[in-house]
Amino acid sequence: MPSRPQSSTLVLWIIVALIGPLGFAQSSNATPEKITETHPASFSFLTDHEPVISLDGLWRFHPGDDARWASPVFDDSAWPLLRSNEPWTDQGYNQLSGFAWYRFRVQAPLPAMPLSLLLPSILTDYEIFENGVKIGAFGQMPPQGSLRFSQSFLYPVPPAAAGATLQFAIRVWHHPIYATYLGGGPRHAGAYLGETALLQRQLELLKQERLTRVVGFFAVGLLNAVVSLTVFGLYFYRRSEREYLWFAILLLTNALMTVLTITDFILNFPLGLRDVLAETLGSVGLAASLFFFSRVLEAKRSFIWRAVLILALLDPLAVGLYVFRITSPATSTSLRILLGLPLEIYIVVLLCRRAISGNRNARLLFVPTILLYGTSILGGTFLLFFQLHWQSRTLASINQWNVIETPFPVPLEVFVELIFVVALLAFLIRRFARSRAKEERFSSDMEAARTLQHVLIPETLPSIPHLEISTAYHPAQEVGGDFYQIFTLPGSDSNGEANTLIVLGDVAGKGLAAAMTVSMLVGALHSLVETTGSPAEILAGLNRRLLNRGSGFTTCLAIRLSPSGELTLANAGHLAPYRNGQELSSPPALPLGLDQHAEFAEQTLQLAHGDRLTLLTDGIPEATSHRELFGFERTARLSSLPAAEIADAARRFGQQDDITVISIVLRH
Repeated sequence: MPSRPQSSTLVLWIIVALIGPLGFAQSSNATPEKITETHPASFSFLTDHEPVISLDGLWRFHPGDDARWASPVFDDSAWPLLRSNEPWTDQGYNQLSGFAWYRFRVQAPLPAMPLSLLLPSILTDYEIFENGVKIGAFGQMPPQGSLRFSQSFLYPVPPAAAGATLQFAIRVWHHPIYATYLGGGPRHAGAYLGETALLQRQLELLKQERLTRVVGFFAVGLLNAVVSLTVFGLYFYRRSEREYLWFAILLLTNALMTVLTITDFILNFPLGLRDVLAETLGSVGLAASLFFFSRVLEAKRSFIWRAVLILALLDPLAVGLYVFRITSPATSTSLRILLGLPLEIYIVVLLCRRAISGNRNARLLFVPTILLYGTSILGGTFLLFFQLHWQSRTLASINQWNVIETPFPVPLEVFVELIFVVALLAFLIRRFARSRAKEERFSSDMEAARTLQHVLIPETLPSIPHLEISTAYHPAQEVGGDFYQIFTLPGSDSNGEANTLIVLGDVAGKGLAAAMTVSMLVGALHSLVETTGSPAEILAGLNRRLLNRGSGFTTCLAIRLSPSGELTLANAGHLAPYRNGQELSSPPALPLGLDQHAEFAEQTLQLAHGDRLTLLTDGIPEATSHRELFGFERTARLSSLPAAEIADAARRFGQQDDITVISIVLRH
């Protein structure tokens, strides 16, 4: 047994011996060339570092202005020291405006290299001197002065000898208009001196970091723009529903304010121009929101409603108070808050009252609206307290607190606006869908009513010997409340010849409700004609059918005309007919549907061959143009014309009600 492991071991050594040289050769080919080091693998803070130094620390400071303070030989040892990462307001120089100087020294590096100075934002205008020579500036020095905030800027430094001392001086002009509002000098840390290429990369990083702060604004601004265009489309589809228009304007102003914010980050607008544009857009947006919620929540335009609207529209004027140096920005900001807050409070109170009373729209809008306007009211109140020096800046900037930090910061105001826009879009889409469904049901009902009315209003006139009949019918809406029917009563006169019965009526009101009453009356009329040909009895029968079956009344005229020209008529409060341009007097009577004991008298007249009898509804004399009625005089003058010409004249004048005309000419 021991011999077997020994044999295996021997075989293994033979195999290794055969392939070993090949394996070592392959391994040696993969080995990198040996690097010869002159120093051990170690690093030093003294030598191994980027040629950049931070200038955040203590700088010499002195208020006032003197050209000698730029000189490298000036002795500034008596000047106090201030931190370079805070405004001078926070370091004992409250409300200081005008000129002030900063000075600090830097030892040039070894060896010499291209240097640049990277400065953070400094309020408001400044000039930079190196060893007494001006090397850069921002803004515009007095007497003009600038109303804009600087960002981080890079200034090349003239070449200096290796190890030389560089004396820097910064001459700052702080605009008096900001003295009680913002401190002068550097606003935060971030001053560097170093190799130009490195600081250029640092400046690019700072710009990219600034751009990440507007990503949230860009996202919600883009959403506002897209939703605004969508809602504008809904409005153009349904122009009668103005809430779509107001909400689209609200979102459009928000989108434009976002464009202004992003553009200001890039172009650094003058503060006065930026504030005027921002407050104008904000004022329009507030007004649009008031109109929107007033329509959705059915609020009346009361005195308070008008007052908060006027205050909001006055908001942009408050900006001019500091732009034209009438007041400080703090006072102007306080006034702008006081002008805008009442409208936001009004919307919140209105929403709460409607929600408590059970309004469905208010309950659907409650959470997103309270989030948006609640945080706005809270932020405005804290900012007002800050202007009055009642609290710190921390709470005053509550709307700028970041809800999300990564991958990019999302401030609270952007977050709640995003929720508001999405929620309101869902609300309006739901509202549009419900309105559309209701409209489709109404359209279906109207189509059914039109179909019914085509049945009730004769499409073709009967051919009656000895009579020439023409008609015109034009409802004021899709369907109308006028009606007429023409019947032939066979063998109903003394000679056994057929008489003609014509009934013309006008149901009070217009639209679908009136059309449904018409259908009931026409049905009743057909039943009555089977039992009687008397105009008075027909009116009495219609009166009985109409009682307690509607909220209005109906005027009606019934005439029976024989081939010999004998005319019998009964009138229930309707316009009297015209014969050859002259109005025929008829006994007065109440309209149908008012009194169950109403009596309708008959009147008999004799027409001559060639006479024209005109029956019409009150849509003719009540046509209106520029508050002028068509009137009975015009009606009488036109009554001898064919029916279509009379109706067309009234429609051209200005149709307000249903128009029906029946013209009858007695022939041989």
